[in-house]
Amino acid sequence: MDRLPLSRSGRTALEVASQAAEEAGNLLIERAHEERELRYKEGRANIVTDVDVLVENRIIALLQSEYPDYNVLSEESAAITNDSAYTWVIDPLDGTNNYVHGIPFYSVAIALTNSYEVLLGLTYDPWRKELFVAQKGAGVWLNGQPISVSERTSMEGSFIGCDMGYDAEAGATILEGFRNSWPQMCGIRIMGSAVLGLAYVACGRLDLYMHPYLYPWDVASGILLVKEAGGKVTDWEGEPASIYGRQILAGNETVHHQFMNLMKAQFQLGLKWA
Repeated sequence: MDRLPLSRSGRTALEVASQAAEEAGNLLIERAHEERELRYKEGRANIVTDVDVLVENRIIALLQSEYPDYNVLSEESAAITNDSAYTWVIDPLDGTNNYVHGIPFYSVAIALTNSYEVLLGLTYDPWRKELFVAQKGAGVWLNGQPISVSERTSMEGSFIGCDMGYDAEAGATILEGFRNSWPQMCGIRIMGSAVLGLAYVACGRLDLYMHPYLYPWDVASGILLVKEAGGKVTDWEGEPASIYGRQILAGNETVHHQFMNLMKAQFQLGLKWA
């Protein structure tokens, strides 16, 4: 395990990030039923609220107070670039559409990276008070208890999560692929939060999760969670997932392999995402 520098106050990066994630989650709950300002970033469903921005500012302020020299890459703000090998990658509210519509399935994600390598990943579900934590080479936990990916050995009976992204063509590809392959699995769920989809793979609630178009803040924490839980995380071509990649496929190794074969047969993988 890489030993990370202590913060300005002498705390570990895990302690600081855990505080930031939990405080952000509490703020999301407090503001859940209040009136919100809403704007569209791109397309018909990619939205941001004033709460996203408020929560993000709160997280960044705490992280910078403890690690003032680290870079910051976050969803709603301009990147903060310092002369540091370390970067905080932040998603203040993953599942904004769920949040806006009153569906209690959304999360906060914070990761610490060194270049392309994720060293620390946290995903916090404020409604269920579930904190998923992974440290590179040190394992993964849910509320302090070790977790692992599922042990399912066949696509039959598998429980799969997906999201369609904001590109109509990409979403149609996923829907058509599942229509063609149904019912070779037990159940399919459209999650509305890639961050929680990956966390659920890490703890075995989902056997597999797929998404066609993601950003670093969507996947940085989840990639490490799944890896440390014994799972496999790749793009749709089977190459190891990167936080700067777009497509993701995560699951236990056996189901992942079987689903890759299914995708080649049933999904239009020739489509190129911008």
